[in-house]
Amino acid sequence: MTGFLDNLPDLGDGRDRRRRPKPKPPPDGVLWVRVRCPSCDSADCPVYNTNSIPTRYHRCSACGRTFKSIEANYRKGDPDDGTV
Repeated sequence: MTGFLDNLPDLGDGRDRRRRPKPKPPPDGVLWVRVRCPSCDSADCPVYNTNSIPTRYHRCSACGRTFKSIEANYRKGDPDDGTV
């Protein structure tokens, strides 16, 4: 019976032998997203008022509209926010 199953491919044990990639380390800084005007989509929107830390007020330089943005990852009492 030699040669009966010689032409079959090696199927192995079904496990993938490749190593998985290592997970990426967390970023060293704060992730930042550029604020855009909701009406004209301009990125030129400087902050004009930050009296309350998680809420920032912007004025679009292109169309003049004012709007606010709220920081999503804000925690009251952070050493960086000046309220401690």
